[in-house]
Amino acid sequence: MKKIYCLLLFFAIQSLFSQNSQLYYSGRFFNEKKKPQNFLKVYNKNSGVYELTDEKGFAILAAKNYDTLVWNNGKNILVVSGVRELKSILKSEIEEDHVKNIYTNDYDSIIADPTTDRFSIEKYDTVKKNSDRYFSSVRKLKLKKNALYKIKAQPKKYLTFNGSFTSSFDIKSRNRLPALQNSYVQGRAESGSLVWRGPETDEIFSFGPDISTLKFDNQPYEYDQNGRLVNFSNGRSPANAYDNQLFKTTVGYSNYLTINAAIKKNNEDQFRLSLDFGQQKDQTYFIDQYEILNTVKVKINAKILQFSVNGGFNNEQNKATNTNRTGLFNRAYQNSMLTPVSFSNIQNAYLGNGSQRRYSRFADNPGFLLDQDQKYNYYDSRRQFNFDLGRKWDDFKFNVSQSYDHENFSNTDQYKFSTYGFENGFINKRTQKNQLFNLNILMFYELGDYDFKNIFSLNHILNDRMVNVNHSAGRNYVYQRTAQDYIFDYKMEIEDYHDFRIGVNLGNSFYVSNTSLENIYWLPKANAYFTFLDLFGWYGTELQLLGAYTHLSAEPEITKSYSPFTTTLFSAQNAYQYIPLKEVESFKNLSNINIKEWKTGFKFNYNYKISLTAEYFNRRIFDDVFPVFEGNNLLLKNLADHTYSGYELNFNYDKIRLGYDFRISNKASFFKYKDIVGRLHSGNNDLKISGFNDIYKTLSEGQVIGAVMGSYYERDASGKLIIDEAGYPEKAAGLKIIADPTPDFVMKFTHSLNYKMFSLDISWEWKKGGQIWNGTQAALDYYGRSQTSGDQRNIKNYVFEGMNSNGNINQTPVDFYNPSQTVTENRWSRYGYLGVAEDYVQNSDYIKINDISLTAKFNLGDFQRALGVTLYVSNIFLWQANNGADSNQNFYDFDNSRGLDFFNLPSFKTFGCSVSFKF
Repeated sequence: MKKIYCLLLFFAIQSLFSQNSQLYYSGRFFNEKKKPQNFLKVYNKNSGVYELTDEKGFAILAAKNYDTLVWNNGKNILVVSGVRELKSILKSEIEEDHVKNIYTNDYDSIIADPTTDRFSIEKYDTVKKNSDRYFSSVRKLKLKKNALYKIKAQPKKYLTFNGSFTSSFDIKSRNRLPALQNSYVQGRAESGSLVWRGPETDEIFSFGPDISTLKFDNQPYEYDQNGRLVNFSNGRSPANAYDNQLFKTTVGYSNYLTINAAIKKNNEDQFRLSLDFGQQKDQTYFIDQYEILNTVKVKINAKILQFSVNGGFNNEQNKATNTNRTGLFNRAYQNSMLTPVSFSNIQNAYLGNGSQRRYSRFADNPGFLLDQDQKYNYYDSRRQFNFDLGRKWDDFKFNVSQSYDHENFSNTDQYKFSTYGFENGFINKRTQKNQLFNLNILMFYELGDYDFKNIFSLNHILNDRMVNVNHSAGRNYVYQRTAQDYIFDYKMEIEDYHDFRIGVNLGNSFYVSNTSLENIYWLPKANAYFTFLDLFGWYGTELQLLGAYTHLSAEPEITKSYSPFTTTLFSAQNAYQYIPLKEVESFKNLSNINIKEWKTGFKFNYNYKISLTAEYFNRRIFDDVFPVFEGNNLLLKNLADHTYSGYELNFNYDKIRLGYDFRISNKASFFKYKDIVGRLHSGNNDLKISGFNDIYKTLSEGQVIGAVMGSYYERDASGKLIIDEAGYPEKAAGLKIIADPTPDFVMKFTHSLNYKMFSLDISWEWKKGGQIWNGTQAALDYYGRSQTSGDQRNIKNYVFEGMNSNGNINQTPVDFYNPSQTVTENRWSRYGYLGVAEDYVQNSDYIKINDISLTAKFNLGDFQRALGVTLYVSNIFLWQANNGADSNQNFYDFDNSRGLDFFNLPSFKTFGCSVSFKF
């Protein structure tokens, strides 16, 4: 009777829809977990109608061929084909039953053909249901019980090879430099006249006569092959200014080869071996200064007995002619800038007696500084071994990974005989050996289903570090730290695919270390988000609100050298004496650096193309560690609490179609922050963190961290300058904060355009606000080498605005450079080497184009997009408010030194081409 009812239902449905010409599409639709789901919304974008699935994921939807169906909030898309009439669909869904033949072993034994192959699978009555469904060859045939067999297929295995080769070369040239005067020679005023004074006089100033009034006498002279300078007279051409440009255009290259070999089983890797080989030569813009890097990497991935096994070995060898650890490059750059136009550094670096040929014994020849006895003064080698083992049992996952790094660094710092400040020469070999071991154990358990998930994890991280530093001209330092983190984490996710998504993450950490003053067992964190789906009924629209609180604990990096802090022991004028021989005495008995951070914000996505994120963050750092000198020892101390807070916004508009083959994407970010010093533990303000002892970045309560401290002008109560008896502004005693390096904001932009096989990418940024002390300009002014001192030295009867000591308006005229006065009384030399630091504070706004690249990808026969060619440029455009080098360059290449410019090296302009081939 049941079969008759089914047939009656079928005829009733057929009669009902016999006149309906509407076509339909039917199928099974699965959620994001590839499982059937009841009430899954399937939407026809062409007609605007939708249907909900049943508990088996089945749905029937009115549609036409080539209509587009979407589900899972648009993450799954299907273009319809093969639509049918509704009666045909319903008929196919009605289960049909048939009378089955009855088989017995006795009957089979009677009718069996004795010539049948007794090994044929066809002779067996029943195949076990968990036998492999599809097979082209049999690997195993196992009898389970009477007439019941289990068949395992012979899997398809094969070996594959692929890889890539990339080669690139680039051309580098220096970016902008401070402007120099090219008219006035080495010398000063004598008896009311401007006089050239040659190198044998050890003159350091360029306040001599105009070179157009002089000529070379072509007589033998060990400092110049053209002779001495004498007054110009008719019959011989005037002398030309020498070009002491230190920088040159250089070419570098790199080559990288990757080879992969894999054994696959059913299209899945069972074993994979990857080999990477690379070599890179990077030349600086200095004469014969370069570094060469060689790399070899081996990676192995395998599946063994349901375990995932990964291993690797990395080997890097790097060598360089010199590094800037002692500020060697800054020193050479400084001397090239200060060399008078009447002296040529490139004629020769040595005198006949083997000593240095230079324009003064209080200076150096850059070529002499960079000349060296051995080809490479810097070596480093890094070897890393890593091993990873993982296994997953249903909802439980276990993973163990460990790595061992062995790093060696060797740096030879040498100044030859007759170097200024090291007349007898100096050599120091610094070696550092790091042995680093890391162990990471992760246990992960997932409970629940796709719509309500609970994840529990326990993570143990062990870091063991041994560091040995030795100075041949100093002493040996040994540091060791064993630190452990225990991280307990709980994550909950609730998802309703139609309306919302919720996530909560709670956890706590322990931090245990043998160098910390005390261990910490309460480091909580709490994160949460709430996401609205299809907001306002707009399909594909998401709004996520989020908030987070995190408590972290850390210690100073034990492999980092704090020896650059040695610059704070010297004045800027005595920077030539800087040699970083001191290392930190110990990393022990310090309180942990505790960080408490909370942030909140939102993310908005529309149509999977437009996204906007905004975030406010507030990070409070307690007991932060800074280096200090006590006596002759370099120590680390917990000195300050400070608060780092700000805003960050990001806007993306991706995959905008301007035609069939033309797409464009744009990204913009806005970043604003402040880092304010709270309490200083020692109770003393104005502590140095980088710079020199007469101009430095400081820790001062209530001020931004790293504010610049320097000299300043004396002013009255109303802020007007106090003018001294000579008619010049009066320099105040002591130092004060004169500059804040923190920008008002930074904006970065990225644009990507794609047309068929071509893509163009452009990134640029705009920094507004912030200040920098331009000490390069101060030194150039002092010596008379700056463009300013050249242009203004003939200004006479100038009256500075301000008040004299009697409280009256200043009316005393001055000549910026009066030959009847001594050279140290002129406008630029009277205040000393750095002048008045306040006078050299400049805005550090800039607009720069960071990168432009054009890439073309070509199809080569069976290789799809196998050949890629990229043309690129970096730092091609730079506009900035100050008149020095790129304000993003660091003081002596040290960390935490932005805001100080003392012969900071210029940035690179790079033009390059890269070619890659995949095989």
